Amino acid sequence: MSTSNRTGRFGIVPYKVMTDPELSVQAKCLYALLCCYANKERKCFPKKTTLADELNVSFDSIKRYLRELKAKNYIERNGLIITLL
Repeated sequence: MSTSNRTGRFGIVPYKVMTDPELSVQAKCLYALLCCYANKERKCFPKKTTLADELNVSFDSIKRYLRELKAKNYIERNGLIITLL
């Protein structure tokens, strides 16, 4: 998938997420990407396959990183909607 139409995207990542020593670098990277998708209410709903393609990791890896973020209370999931906390 071409990212040329997404070059203007950016996200604001909380310092506490980026400096959490108990959070894997991969989960931090996923959180940063989710921030690029989030709206002003910090909600987003990208497909897991899209996230996997953009980060060049497996679908199962995305599921694992999402579980890690949820366990640390950095995200909340309600169906397909992910809220960044």
